[in-house]
Amino acid sequence: MALGDISDMSAGGDKPQIISNQKTEEHQYPIYSNGISDEGLYGFTTDYKISAESVTVSARGTIGFVCLRHIPYTPIVRLVTLVPHTNIVSAKYLYLWLKSVPIHGTGTTQQQLTVPDFRKTEILIPPKADMREFTETVNSLFQQVWANQEENTKLADIRDTLLPRLMSGELDVSSIEI
Repeated sequence: MALGDISDMSAGGDKPQIISNQKTEEHQYPIYSNGISDEGLYGFTTDYKISAESVTVSARGTIGFVCLRHIPYTPIVRLVTLVPHTNIVSAKYLYLWLKSVPIHGTGTTQQQLTVPDFRKTEILIPPKADMREFTETVNSLFQQVWANQEENTKLADIRDTLLPRLMSGELDVSSIEI
């Protein structure tokens, strides 16, 4: 089967009008581009375009940088999004499969990955029972990874709040008993 047969594939659109560098109550949906650092996080906005668990692939620059997306988000320029047909393949399988194969673009000066060409990429699909068993097996692993990432974010926020107060002397750790 081809990627175009097992997923809805699209290219990222324009940047949203409303963008924040920080996640806030109003700006809670991530915007992803084709960058590598911070998994392509560009900022946050007030709405999302993709809500289903899906996979993104950078289409220019570092072609083939693959990420699994599990929360609603907005993809922008040069980012290909694949929303799998879950009756055939899971997003986790698609993600791990795409991570394991070389992804190449076309062009001589500036390589790029185009949706029409990428749709033709052949993918191996196991029988439904095997796909279901695989997905059930890896679900808990990904849930733990995402929980750890969320905890790391919270701990970094706490650090960023406390460190300036410690450095300025506003907080004194010598008086804290452990």
